Amino acid sequence: YQQTTSSTAVQMQINSGIQSIPLSSSSPSPKTTRTTAVYALILANLGVFLADKVFRNPLIRRRLYLFHSRWMWWQPLTTCFCHMDRNHLSSNLFLLLLFGRSVEDDLGWGGLLLSYAFCGVMSSIVSVLLLPRSTVSIGASGAVFGLFAVSTLSKFSLFSFDWRKLVEVAVLGEFVFRQLASEISTVASGFGGSSVGGGAINHVAHLSGAAA
Repeated sequence: YQQTTSSTAVQMQINSGIQSIPLSSSSPSPKTTRTTAVYALILANLGVFLADKVFRNPLIRRRLYLFHSRWMWWQPLTTCFCHMDRNHLSSNLFLLLLFGRSVEDDLGWGGLLLSYAFCGVMSSIVSVLLLPRSTVSIGASGAVFGLFAVSTLSKFSLFSFDWRKLVEVAVLGEFVFRQLASEISTVASGFGGSSVGGGAINHVAHLSGAAA
């Protein structure tokens, strides 16, 4: 919020007279921004997970999952809010909180929502094009990998220098580089989707989300 102070007069006695010296209004404090969009995304993912896995709402699977053989136009986005199990959900939400806050701090709530949606949709479309038609894709991983890249690139500026941004780039960039290198190595080995638990990791979605 902004806080302002009205002009006041300070009475000062000099020798035998009294002189009034008006003080100019104090500068308003800088407007603070509240990080909210990342928490809205987290709550949306949690809500869909509860409806799907706890309350067993059959519409979630039928309408929101991305079935490669018969997908609907909205499913490349809605699948980014669905998860296979608690481990899948918790790992994605942890990274969403970490990198989503970074993106929202740099680009605002609109930048975060646009990045999440665009990278998630692009990763879904590439998955449909490259993976077998029998595949069913769910998860926010493609969108989250996109936030990896956006959070790092958004730190660079040609018009200002901030050493703290360089420290963030060094820390985030090293993590992002290792993750992407691992994904590239896996895909290059011929495993676009490696098995884990009852499902598989969609490495194609990870890479295409980051590339988007």
